This record gives sequence, structure tokens and C-alpha cells, in this order.
Amino acid sequence: MTDDVAWTARLRAWLVPPLPPDLEDAFGSEIAERNRLRLLVVAPFVLVGHAIHVAIYRTSAVERASLSPLVAEWRDAVAVVHAATFVVTLTLALLLVRSGRGRAARLIPPAAVLVYLLHGAVTAGVDQLSTTVTGVAPFIAYCLFFAVFITLRPPLALVLYGVAAAAFYVALTTMQSSPSVRLALMPNGASIVVVSVILSWVLYTARRRDFGQRVTIDRQRESLSALNTSLEGRVRDQVSEIVKRAEEVDHLNAQLRAQVRERSMELSIALAKLAQDRELDGSLRPGALLGDRFEIGHLLGKGGMGVVYEGVDRTTGARVAIKVIQAGSSQQLAALRRFLREAKAGAMVAHPAIVRVLHVDVSDDGLFYQVLELVEGDPLHSGQHPWDPGAVARLGSVLCSALAAAHEHGVVHCDVKPSNILLTKTSPGMKLLDFGIARLYEEGHAPDDGAGTATGVILGTPGFMSPEQVEGMQGLTAAADVYSVGILLFLLLTGAHPFARGRTMHGLVFGHLCVPAPDVRTFVSTVPELLAELVAYCLEKDPQRRPTALRLGSELAALADEREVGPLEELARRGAQETVMK
Repeated sequence: MTDDVAWTARLRAWLVPPLPPDLEDAFGSEIAERNRLRLLVVAPFVLVGHAIHVAIYRTSAVERASLSPLVAEWRDAVAVVHAATFVVTLTLALLLVRSGRGRAARLIPPAAVLVYLLHGAVTAGVDQLSTTVTGVAPFIAYCLFFAVFITLRPPLALVLYGVAAAAFYVALTTMQSSPSVRLALMPNGASIVVVSVILSWVLYTARRRDFGQRVTIDRQRESLSALNTSLEGRVRDQVSEIVKRAEEVDHLNAQLRAQVRERSMELSIALAKLAQDRELDGSLRPGALLGDRFEIGHLLGKGGMGVVYEGVDRTTGARVAIKVIQAGSSQQLAALRRFLREAKAGAMVAHPAIVRVLHVDVSDDGLFYQVLELVEGDPLHSGQHPWDPGAVARLGSVLCSALAAAHEHGVVHCDVKPSNILLTKTSPGMKLLDFGIARLYEEGHAPDDGAGTATGVILGTPGFMSPEQVEGMQGLTAAADVYSVGILLFLLLTGAHPFARGRTMHGLVFGHLCVPAPDVRTFVSTVPELLAELVAYCLEKDPQRRPTALRLGSELAALADEREVGPLEELARRGAQETVMK
């Protein structure tokens, strides 16, 4: 029963292309105006033609004496038919002029079509009275002409041509006395009616489809114009904000210079003490202690937010990672806020796939530091080659499990990307890093206090940001992370970004906001349909249409189990970056 309904719906859409409800009236008005103008243009010529026919076929008493009774009857009938049609056409033309674009303008064109189809049928019948003209050319000509010239809805065309066909058969039966001639002419009438109905329907469908495409293009053009205007306004606001902040910074600098002069001696003493534990480049020396507990080891890496060292917790003897805010950085205030936000978010979430925050403190000499569990692993690389769908599903399930745990505690990561994911050889096979720009639900919906991301400021990685993140919206929800997961899954499955466009900032922004995500299977046809659909749901522009991380992880895990893919750590132990590729 469901298949029958679906088949019927597809047939109806093929016969008459669907239009949104708000466009139906607009299309009807356009067709009515088009028909009205065409009839007004052709009406003078048609009236002149009828007048000429009346003048030619009207017989005087002298001519009638030289004609046979049958020919005279035929000529009289032709003159009467054209005279009557002349009067009806003149009346319809005057009504059409006076009606303007009112409701009558929609009724008169179908009435005119019916009049001329009947005129053609009667004329074809009258011609049967003549011994020299026995064809049905007038009926054929009028049927084809109005099928092309006037746009009619298919049901209305079927009714009008049906009435015309009935009139044709009545006229032929009444005025043609020869059964053999009637039998020969009747198929011509039937075939021309069928051809005219089909031609009228095809042209109506084409014009309806063209109207829908034109309106869609116009609306998209308006939407793009509005988007460009919005982006320009946003840029102007950002520039104004930057200028305002620059003025505030100049004022603060003046105050700071005064404070520096007053505390120069104190700073000299503090810097001297700090230099005892520093190398020449400002980094901490191996063996230096933070908080009389954490011993600095070798340097692991540097970033915009700070420096990360390997270290040892002397209390427990455990190896740890120690993240320290870089002193003297021009971005120190913003980095400190991100540093504290990461510590708060990490402390709230306990999940084996999320790096644990063990300690956060300030050293005696004023260094902010954070102690994390030390993870040994390799950063995830999406590469240029597709991964096996089963391995992608397994990795995605573990990642979504970690995000679901964060979302449960009201934490949105806001920067899910390959470089923030480490593949490990221990369970659960990966670690999610860097909650530096994470948002807490209650913070995201509360007035900005300076500790979070200010309204209109975009933080994150452009290639992986959700549309609402691109727009700088406050109050981001967990759906933003799900969108980023969708980008990541697309990259792993295809080796390509869904909105690459040359990887320019404008191209990425436009893609996230306006371009529907392509189907994964247009890149790699072997991707399972369910996995392709999950990626498509993740990349929905409307956050409410995306699945939750918990649901997405569950479905990805089931898909990986179905394909008999082992735990993620086993893939990492076998060399995941090689074995998962196709």
C-alpha cells in the first residue's frame, strides 16, 4: 500500500511538477496574463480573417443562380459560421480589454479556446457539404494552434478538447452523408485531439518547471545578496570593535607604564629569581620544580597558548604532561582565559577518551600551569586517501562517546579536528585534546563576563566550524560538535573536504552557511548507505536536525560491529594510519 502511494506521488510529480503553495497563485497569475496578452494581440487579425471569410463566401442572388443548391448551401453555412464567430470573438475581446487582470482574465482565454475548437469542428462539418472540400483541416489547425498558443492546465485542456471532439463527431455524422468518408475522417479527429491534449500538457509542464526554476534562482540570488550584506555589516562591526578595543588598550598602556615605573624594582627581583630556573630562550630548565611537586622534564611542544613539558609528579612518581602559560606573550590574557577554561572543562568530564586534568595552580614566581595525564600516541591525519568505512565508524563511535560525556556535563568542545585527536595503542584507542575554547552551556547562555568568547568573535578552525559557530552565535549547543564530527567523518571516508572551494576562508564560510553537503558516495561509491546518511545528518545546516553525539556514537558502533571491526586500539597497534586506508 505504501509503495502504491509513493508510486502515485512520483507519477503526479512527473505529470505536473510540484510548486510551493505560495507559488501556485503566482504561477496562475502569470499564465493568465500571458494568455490574455496573446489573445489581445491575435484578436484583430482573427476578426479581420472572419470578416474576409464572410465577404468571400456570402453569395448574391446572381451568384446563387449559377451555383448548385449543395454548393450554395455550403457557402451560406460557411458565411454564417464565420459571422457568428466574429460576433462572439469581438464580445470576448471587449470583455478581455475591460477586465484588465481581474478574475475574468482567467476565464475568458479558456472560453475563447472552446469557441474556436467548436468553430473548427463545425467548419469541418460544414465542409462536408461541399463536393470539393471533404477534409477536416480547420479542426486540425485550431486544435494544434491553441495547444501551443494558449497555456491550459491539463484537466481543463482534457475537458475542452473532449467537448470539441464530441462536437466534431456530431458535425461529421450530421453533415457527411457518405459512411465510408465518415469512417475515414473520424480517426483523424481522434488522433488530433489526443496529440493536442498531450502537446498542451507537455508545454504546460515545461512552463511550470521553468517558472519554478526562475523563482528559485531569484530567491537564491536574494538570499546571497542578503548574506553578503550581513557579512559586510559583520565586518564593519568587527572593525568598529577593533578600533574601540585599540583605544581601550592605549588607555590601559598608559596606566601600565605608570605601574611599571613604580614596580620596576620588584620586577627586577622577581625576574632574577625566575632566571635561575630558565634557559636563555625563556623555557624552563629540566629539573625545575613547580609547586614543590612537579619536576620539569624535556620539552614536548610549543603552541599559541603555552609550552608543554614532560614531567614527573614527585608525590606519585607518575609521568605527566605540564602545560605552562608563556610569560610575556602578547596574547597572555586571552591564553590565560582559555587555559583556565580548559582546566574547568577537563575537570568536569571524566571519560577514558578525554585527557584528564590532574592539577592546576600558580607557581611561587607567578607561572600558571596545568598538569595533565601524559598520553603517548600519534595525531590523527585525515590524509589524502579514504579510510575503510568500518575503521571510520569505529573511530567515530569512540569520539562521539567522549563528546557525549562532555555534553552530559554541559561542555561543548568547539574545536573538534584531526590535530586535537591522538590515536593511542591503549584502550579506548584515542584521546580528545584541547578544551581551550570549550563553552559551558550556562556560560554560553549568560551575559559575557570576559572569560569566554565575546559575542560576534569567531573562535575555532574554519574548516570544521558549524554554521552557527561561523556566524559567531552565543549559546552554542552540542550540535556544533556533531557538525564538526560530520566534517571529520567526510574527510576520513573521502580524503576530501565537503566545502573545500580552494580552502579559502570565503569559500569555507560560504560552504558552511549556504552550500548543501555533497553525498559521501559521490566521492567513494563503496561507502555504506547508512554511514553516508549519518554523515549527511551531521552536516545539516539546522542544528536541531542533527543527531546527538550519544545517538550518533551508538549507530556508528553498531555499524562497526556489523563489519566486524575490532577495537580502535588494535587498529592503532597495527599501524592505523596504514591499515585503515583503502
